[in-house]
Amino acid sequence: MYLDEMPGVPLQDLWIDVLSAGLGKEKLGYPTQKPELLLERIIKTSSNPSDIVLDPFCGCGTAIAVAHKSGRRWIGIDVSPTACNLMEKRMQSLRASPIVIGMPMLESELRHLPPFEFQNWVVRRLFGRVSARKSSDMGIDGYTFEGHPIQVKQSEDIGRNVIDNFETAMRRAKKTIGVIVAFSFGKGAYEEIDRAKLHDGLSIKALTVSDIMKTGRELPDFNS
Repeated sequence: MYLDEMPGVPLQDLWIDVLSAGLGKEKLGYPTQKPELLLERIIKTSSNPSDIVLDPFCGCGTAIAVAHKSGRRWIGIDVSPTACNLMEKRMQSLRASPIVIGMPMLESELRHLPPFEFQNWVVRRLFGRVSARKSSDMGIDGYTFEGHPIQVKQSEDIGRNVIDNFETAMRRAKKTIGVIVAFSFGKGAYEEIDRAKLHDGLSIKALTVSDIMKTGRELPDFNS
C-alpha cells in the first residue's frame, strides 16, 4: 500500500480522537493524569516489545502501567513520595513487583519535604486517609483507619497553643480522640493534653516523627 494511493488524511501531530474528560474507570484523582489509550499509542509507535520505557515525571504511573501491559520494561521517576506510593500501588494491581528506590527514610530527609508531601507521608504511615481538602482543612490533615482526626506539624517544640487549636478542630468535627504528629513537643503541649483529657474528655495522642518511624507495620494505640 502506498500513501499517495490511500484515501483520507494521514495521522497528524494533533490527536483529538483520544479524550481525557472524566477518564472513567481509569481515574485516580491525579490532576495531570492522561488516558491509557494515549500512552498506548505513543509507546507502541516509538518502541518495541522488551524495550525500556522511561518516564522521568511519572505522576500516577500511566506510562509505566501501559508499558507493562504492552510487554515493555519500564522505569518511572517522580520527586513526589505521594506519586511514588500511587505508582507502586497501581503496578501491584497489575501483578507487577515494583522496586521503589529513594523514598525518604531519615528524619533529616522528612524535614525537607514540601508540606503536603510531609502530611501525606505521616498519614500514610499511620495507615490513614488524607483529608480531601488541601487548604483550609480546618485543622485536620487526615483521619486514622478508625476515623480519628490527625493533625500534622512539620516543626519542633510544639506548644500549648497548637494543642488548643487542635482541640477546637476536634470539637468542630465532633470527635473525642485525635492524633497530632510533630518532630517534638514542649512541656506546655503535654500539660494541655492532660488538661483536655481531665476537664474536657478529649483524648489526644502526641506522636513524634521518631515514634511513627519506629512503629513498623504496627499501629500505635490511639486509645492509651
